[in-house]
Amino acid sequence: MKKLLLMLMVGGFFSQVSVAQTTDTVTTNFVKNATMGGMMEVKAGQLAVKKGKSASVKAYGAKMVADHTVANAQLKKIALSKGYSTSAPAMPASPLLANTTGTEFDKNYVAMMVADHKKTIAMFENASTNAKDADVKAFATKTLPKLRQHLATVESMASSMNLEVK
Repeated sequence: MKKLLLMLMVGGFFSQVSVAQTTDTVTTNFVKNATMGGMMEVKAGQLAVKKGKSASVKAYGAKMVADHTVANAQLKKIALSKGYSTSAPAMPASPLLANTTGTEFDKNYVAMMVADHKKTIAMFENASTNAKDADVKAFATKTLPKLRQHLATVESMASSMNLEVK
């Protein structure tokens, strides 16, 4: 009986390892980077709510916290069910945001959100096209419209602040 139990445990271990070994790099990189990016969006949004000067920056920060918390939970559920790693190092607040206040903070936050959402959209577009895991691909595809909405909103904010962001 002990031998059978050990064989089952070892067999289960190897089946989990083989899943990780046969997974495409687009999917594993997407899960890792989307997890870290989502956590960063939440952390930056929390700072915007706390340190933002304008009501629009505070509201946008609150929206980032809410939307990215939901997306993070959805991705984590998929990742854990498939055996993908969702562990990420503890991320400190961006020094650019942590060390500024008032209007300077607002401008830095908005510029950062424009740049981050452009990169994030490109990453999600790649996963929605090239990820081999159907659930991860569907998550990326489903999340893209909301990310595009976030970008349009923050680009409008940047324009009203006369920020030139790339």
